[in-house]
Amino acid sequence: MLTHLHIRHFAIIDSSELELDAGMTALTGETGAGKSILLDALGLVLGARASADTIQQGADRADITASFNLDDLPEVSQWLVAHELDADNDCLIRRTLSSNGKSRATINDVPVSVQSLRALGEQLVTIHGQHAHQTLGRSAQQRDLLDRYAGGAQYQRVSRAFEAWQSANEAVEHQERHAHERLQRIDLLSFQLQEFDELDIGNATVADIESEHRWLANSDRILALGEQALSAIDDTAYPALNKASPPLSELVQIDEQLREALDLVESAAIQVAESAHLIRSTLGKLEHDDARLTWLDQKLAALHSLSRKHQCNMASLPDVEHELRQEYDTLTDPGKAGDELIRERDALRAIYDEEARKLTRHRRRHAKKLASTISATMQDLSMAGGVFDIEVETDDSQPHRLGNDTIHFLVSPNPGVAPGPLSRVASGGELSRISLCMTLAALDSHAVPTLVFDEVDSGVGGAVAVKVGQMLRQVGSQSQVLCVTHLPQVASQAHHHLLIAKQVAKGKTSTRVQTLEGKAVRDEIARMLGGEKMTTKSRQHAQEMLDSASSSP
Repeated sequence: MLTHLHIRHFAIIDSSELELDAGMTALTGETGAGKSILLDALGLVLGARASADTIQQGADRADITASFNLDDLPEVSQWLVAHELDADNDCLIRRTLSSNGKSRATINDVPVSVQSLRALGEQLVTIHGQHAHQTLGRSAQQRDLLDRYAGGAQYQRVSRAFEAWQSANEAVEHQERHAHERLQRIDLLSFQLQEFDELDIGNATVADIESEHRWLANSDRILALGEQALSAIDDTAYPALNKASPPLSELVQIDEQLREALDLVESAAIQVAESAHLIRSTLGKLEHDDARLTWLDQKLAALHSLSRKHQCNMASLPDVEHELRQEYDTLTDPGKAGDELIRERDALRAIYDEEARKLTRHRRRHAKKLASTISATMQDLSMAGGVFDIEVETDDSQPHRLGNDTIHFLVSPNPGVAPGPLSRVASGGELSRISLCMTLAALDSHAVPTLVFDEVDSGVGGAVAVKVGQMLRQVGSQSQVLCVTHLPQVASQAHHHLLIAKQVAKGKTSTRVQTLEGKAVRDEIARMLGGEKMTTKSRQHAQEMLDSASSSP
């Protein structure tokens, strides 16, 4: 829960410290004293949009710090641990807004983004504004309220199923939009592959073609050089080695140390003889084949042309051909080209439809419970005989991320009147009371520890106001409740009381916050009952209201 709020140089608040406790806390004061400014500051520290206009005149920056106790909030603690922002069992949030419009945020003294601040704030505080009932006529708001009440993980399953279907559907649509481009690409690939087919070099590699071409193109030169080498071997090298062998053999008989020299000469003679044999064998196979050479010229020219077209070296042409054939097979495969994608899309649509039907059943089941709860609460707020109904209208013609349902809140504030759309049937005061009924009915579905109500009791009074206060006090027994109110009937139900007052000093207007206790609370309730001029009677009435509230659970 929120334990401490420090505000400095925000709007007309110079510096203010609030120590907050569990239960229901009433925030009261004259109109314009700055009660809602406190809540604006709280919203800012929880990630609301910042504006330099909210900085107090004459100050360079505004600074808001909020402290929370995380007892019984394991999910928030886990969130902080997961984001490496944990610090024991407390949470300190700070937001600083500079006059240049820039803001900085920290969680437990670690700088964070506003998005992170907002994600944490949503788990700690829920603020119900005084004009919340004005948005109740919107279908999206009605769906959100029902879904919060119903809870469960079916919404996430529908969302995931929708995203999977949407991705597959976009793939099909993309393919259909690009069908013409696909056909053009197939034609180009077909032409390119035909060039490779016409090359027709069989199993020969580019290296084989180049090697054979060099051999045939230089056959005369190869023959001349080979004959020169054979002449040198036959006329000089081999005879010289044979001539050296006998004297060396005789020397070895005298000195065994020359054995190695003899072995080398004899080995050289053998290798020279083998070299001569290899040269004769190779030259014997050499033929000057003009037809073959012409064929090789043509293939090399074709290979050079292909390498230029595909901007690669000739050695890489086989890899290029392989890639082209793979792309061609993919584009011309009927399954991959369309049918397979369509089957996948349709299968994912079936999965989505089933999950969406489950969500519809889930919503309808909880819609009955929520409508019954709200109807029961309406009886206590001067709408005896009033009926609240929730209609779940389903259109499954097209998938939606949030399901196929449109939610309609219908109300009959008086007996004998058929339920109709909320915004058309209810008056402003009735809307405000119904809004409070819906808010209170959905509270149990929230794990948020701190609830803020900003004049949600506007438009009510008398016995209805007493009941509203009792309801908020009851909520305060389970959660921390901060309630900005102008109604003494509501304020008297609070466990704690804060007075927000405007003061002018040296021509400067500022807001101060004072914690009230005992007689000070009674006098504030009396002021709310009868104005600034308090009487003994108004004080007695105020005390009676406080005594009545303290005697209730």
